[in-house]
Amino acid sequence: MAKLVILLAILAGFWCWWSYQQRLPDDKRRQFLWKSGFWSVLAVSVYLVLTGRMHWVGAGFAALIPLLKTLFTLGARALPLVRILSRFKATPSQFRTQSLVVTINFATRQIDGEILSGDFAGKQLSELAAEQLRELAERFKSADRESYVLLQAYLLRSGSSSYQSSEDYKKPSSLSELSNEEAYKVLGLQSNASKEEIIKAHKRLMQRLHPDRGGSDYLAAKINAAKDKLV
Repeated sequence: MAKLVILLAILAGFWCWWSYQQRLPDDKRRQFLWKSGFWSVLAVSVYLVLTGRMHWVGAGFAALIPLLKTLFTLGARALPLVRILSRFKATPSQFRTQSLVVTINFATRQIDGEILSGDFAGKQLSELAAEQLRELAERFKSADRESYVLLQAYLLRSGSSSYQSSEDYKKPSSLSELSNEEAYKVLGLQSNASKEEIIKAHKRLMQRLHPDRGGSDYLAAKINAAKDKLV
């Protein structure tokens, strides 16, 4: 008889619970269902502990469910922010000419380049003394105009005393044709980047490497050429 009364009480309670949650708006219903589930699990856990069917540690884990839910909710809310911030991560941009490869790493704010030909082939620009940089610039000036302009852009960006702010510092009349691979490297993108990512990378680089912000006309022209190549 007692079991029947308990069963009827449970059924009546369930009917009241069901009727109440049906009348709630969707947002409040989800919150109510979550709380109901938590209290149900906690009540069952306490019952099992009191009857010796569960260790008290199990009830402790049940009590931690709201904390786990809160952490999950906070993580879900933070995910869009993480995605947005990931778009602004600094990816190195690489500018290549016949005789020089210059890489700008915005994460470390460092710029360096590798010399591809001549007496200094295989060396980094940062390894050369001021006199050697001037010698390299003179060689590029007569034999490889675009490499000369890229070297001057490196010297300007790195704040080197070897930078020549003379009228010689002009972008070449024509830029070397970019391949798709080189264009992606200029923009600091993977080869599977979308059109939207290309446009955003172009805008970001133009803001960072604009002549008025420590960049140069040559770098800006290269960035524009890379975008035109890919879009």
